Amino acid sequence: MNQRGYTIVELLVAVMIFSVGLLAMAGSASVIMASLTSTQSRTIAASVAESRFERVRATPCATRAAGSAVSRGLSEAWTLDRLARADDVTVNVTFLSSHRQRTETFRSFLPC
Repeated sequence: MNQRGYTIVELLVAVMIFSVGLLAMAGSASVIMASLTSTQSRTIAASVAESRFERVRATPCATRAAGSAVSRGLSEAWTLDRLARADDVTVNVTFLSSHRQRTETFRSFLPC
């Protein structure tokens, strides 16, 4: 007797393969979302540091000083080392990334 169609075993194998593929895609999606969130936090940290560099640059050389602040919900601390013709400014920005605290360091030489 020649009947057309799929057997129950073939259907179970197909469903199993399809399920494994869906689980792999779901796992990849969560990793991608975590990566995007981390990248967004790092971009905001870079923006905070750039803003601090601009504020220090706008301050007269004689009155520039180290300090700390909270900007856009991120804590930042900056130090400066006086050189002959410039100030070596380092800004450390601390933020949450993937439920962990992370600190990014940015450095620039600002002329005097």
